[in-house]
Amino acid sequence: MKGKFVQIAALCLSAALLLAAGGEKASAAPVPSAVSERIMRVGLHYGTGAMEGVNLLNEKGSGYRFGYYDASNRFVELGSTSQTAISAVETVNVWYGTYDKYTSYHTAITSAVAVGEYHLELPGTYQTFAEAQGMASLYQGGFAAYIGGMFYVRIGNYTTRDGAVAAQSALAAQGVYTELRGTSGFGVSVVTTGTSNILFQYDDLGSGTGLGIEPISVNGEKCATLSKDCLYNGGFRFERINGGKMTVVNIVELEDYVKGVVANEMSDSWPIEALKAQAVAAWSYALSLGSKHGSHHFDVCFDVDCQAYYGREKAGANSDGAVDQTAGQVALYNGQTAQTFYYSSNGGASQSVSVVWGSNQALYPYLAEVADPYEASLNLNNSWTRTVTSTEIISKVLREYAVSGPIVSAEVSSYTNAGNPWMFTFTDSAGKKFSVRSGRVYQGLGLPSCRFGFAGSGGNSQPTPPAAPSGSVSINGSTPVSGTAGLYAMDGNGNLTALGGDVYVITDSGTSLLGQGGGSDQGQGSSQWASSDAVVNGSITFAGRGWGHNIGMSQFGAKAMAEQGHTYQQILQFYYTGITVGYM
Repeated sequence: MKGKFVQIAALCLSAALLLAAGGEKASAAPVPSAVSERIMRVGLHYGTGAMEGVNLLNEKGSGYRFGYYDASNRFVELGSTSQTAISAVETVNVWYGTYDKYTSYHTAITSAVAVGEYHLELPGTYQTFAEAQGMASLYQGGFAAYIGGMFYVRIGNYTTRDGAVAAQSALAAQGVYTELRGTSGFGVSVVTTGTSNILFQYDDLGSGTGLGIEPISVNGEKCATLSKDCLYNGGFRFERINGGKMTVVNIVELEDYVKGVVANEMSDSWPIEALKAQAVAAWSYALSLGSKHGSHHFDVCFDVDCQAYYGREKAGANSDGAVDQTAGQVALYNGQTAQTFYYSSNGGASQSVSVVWGSNQALYPYLAEVADPYEASLNLNNSWTRTVTSTEIISKVLREYAVSGPIVSAEVSSYTNAGNPWMFTFTDSAGKKFSVRSGRVYQGLGLPSCRFGFAGSGGNSQPTPPAAPSGSVSINGSTPVSGTAGLYAMDGNGNLTALGGDVYVITDSGTSLLGQGGGSDQGQGSSQWASSDAVVNGSITFAGRGWGHNIGMSQFGAKAMAEQGHTYQQILQFYYTGITVGYM
């Protein structure tokens, strides 16, 4: 059987080589030990994406270490090889492809190499890899195997039982007696790439340790492993959970993980304060998740279900510097790490977590609605429309309701104070009405963002900024200020907090309301699009602006704020209501 295969190459890079010519690496802030010692287990291939084999190449190092990772994610070495091109494959019959050049840009060739699942095993066990390897070297095709915590010597690999039995008989004729060993549900073999020559075999017998492989550095440089066109620091674990295909996990220091996230979530060319805001958000989110994918034996995955992580792909001096300069800093609320969700753009206002996902707002007070005037300065092309059918609305949004017939009309029945939809009401052909959260509509229909209404008579008109509260005052004789966007209160220690909720100021004519209820979920606001529309020919068109779930920080909003001179602390405190930035 032929399965999915990924080609990986490894090379060692000096940290200095990652800096732009003439650039200097920013000095890192002191990192508390609890953060600096943290290891992340990042799932690269798992579930339906699990692999039958993975190619590895260490062009500049001196080979690989074999072993496993203990409960504290420390690498325990069992053996090593000087081979620079190796592959990890399941101990089943595997046909794997190779490449004609082991460089960062591979050229595929069509030939395939077979690694058989049957082996012959010499009697007895060995105490060390060196002892087993020494005995194995006396036999053609011999290799050391670590099975259930003991070393054995095995010989050859055969794709059929008959082939293995014939080889066994030939050895017996020479006075060498062996046991026939078949496939294992948990075994992983390491071969020299391009051959069926097994270098090492590992089988945890289902204990869950998996095979660990780490590239060997030449002169102590930090190694990076090239997977297709992506560089990964750290090592790898190959585990066959429940006897399935190999789950491949990158075992990497938290700081290197965050550098990978920042480089893939924002452009290295963006302002440094925006990158630093992204870095703190990434530090915080990673620490707040815990072991989200514990069922697959890793902490976080590589894609946007967690945070986009493709190793050092796209990394540059700015993105690395942003992580170095914020090392260990997190967003804190009441002394605890905040779960700092972020997204591309909000189209004019972020949204509270209770509206989008129905979460208990009291548990995430910092994920509140915030009217956002900053994105508008970028003139983003983030308007969108989506046409859906009555059938889709019923099956994806109203599936738990007793709908009597087709949906004939829909309306935004209430808005938040920032102009985001709060509740939608759908009417069926029998006149029955069904009210649901806008977040349920957004999620169920897979809309691009949570700031939307209907195309209707409003067509695709561009949205206007959220209406400001009626209060307007002049501060110290300056230009009149309306609303609280961009305003902060400073406490006695110099800490800034974004103003939100009902904010009053004392003027010479009395008390004036400056900002009102940021985050209130049931206020009536104004919409940029039609607030209602009829279903025509079985379809209705939604229109909106923004990309993402709208919870927490807008990445483009952060860019705009940085361009206007705001610091990363101010950016974070604007989007995450009531947080501070500090160390755990």
